[in-house]
Amino acid sequence: MRSVTDLVEGVLQKLGVDPAASRVTATDDRHSYSLKRGSARLLVSISNRDERAYFRVAALIIELPAPERHEALFRRLLELNAGGLVNAAFALDADRVILVSERPAADLDADEIEQTIRHVAAVADTFDDRLAHEFGGKLGADAK
Repeated sequence: MRSVTDLVEGVLQKLGVDPAASRVTATDDRHSYSLKRGSARLLVSISNRDERAYFRVAALIIELPAPERHEALFRRLLELNAGGLVNAAFALDADRVILVSERPAADLDADEIEQTIRHVAAVADTFDDRLAHEFGGKLGADAK
């Protein structure tokens, strides 16, 4: 996991993010970094599960709106997932809508790390305002 962590930290530096200042978790099984790109808040993580390392980028999109809006929102998220999102998907995490991309860290390279971070940030930045406007709910960047 150390080599993947070093690779991720190198990409973060290239993107102008100080890995030490952005680190939120550093254990034997997980390293996580919080950063903001546009209006999107991202969590970049390397974690060990089932004796394998995984690379994950997740963005907080919106907090769930009022319950009467859930069905329409969930339908829209599923349509967006099916409509051509590449290497990412909308999901729920407790009372929040997130965008997530994850893959095993084996054979991961710096270009792929950078592309994944940029892609998740761009998709999140595109849809957070749209979804908040269409369905209500607090923007992820404004959430606690």
